[in-house]
Amino acid sequence: MITVIIDRSSGDNSIRGIYVSGHSGYAESGSDIVCAGISTLCYTAANALEDICGYDNEEFLTVHESEDDDVNLRIAVPEHGSEQQRQNAQVIMRTAELGMISVASSVNDGQDRFVEIIHSR
Repeated sequence: MITVIIDRSSGDNSIRGIYVSGHSGYAESGSDIVCAGISTLCYTAANALEDICGYDNEEFLTVHESEDDDVNLRIAVPEHGSEQQRQNAQVIMRTAELGMISVASSVNDGQDRFVEIIHSR
């Protein structure tokens, strides 16, 4: 199962980071559309933080792949930047969150769970 943790600030409810780990098990590695969908959302968010907000991906993106193809990915929103950069970053992160919630709701059912979304503060 893919575990997605959405880490929010307790003060203003802004998203501080998104942490993704695991493999969905929906299909064989390399053919798994659930993993592909979640990965696409993560990398799109990371590219947008770099392109739209001007952040350097080396300061907010960490990716580790294990020998068994499990991926651990972390996107931590930088705390610096202009008000506009921070607002844009929140829109990007919220959009990624909504996409991940949508993927989870479309593939999870009563018996099979492929994506778990956890909200933390």
